[in-house]
Amino acid sequence: MHFLGLSHMPRRYADYPDAFAPWHLVSTWGGHIFALGMFVFVIGVILAFRSKEQAADNPWGEGATTLEWTLSSPPPFHQFETLPRIIDEPRHSPP
Repeated sequence: MHFLGLSHMPRRYADYPDAFAPWHLVSTWGGHIFALGMFVFVIGVILAFRSKEQAADNPWGEGATTLEWTLSSPPPFHQFETLPRIIDEPRHSPP
């Protein structure tokens, strides 16, 4: 739709010139892909609510060691009595 606007396509017309047909086709396919993605999302939400499976404390596994994954799920109220010490690990540069 952005490129149709840049091409000065008139809005709210019942019939458009054939020059705008390719971008209308792209827009139509984009709408179909968006609708398919929403369908997949809604099915995933429905399946998640039906299964009632609880997420693990750290669903990313042992490799996730950042601060937010050191707590249980859901995190307790006032989870840290004192501020945790954060150690800045050196980043590895690519070879």
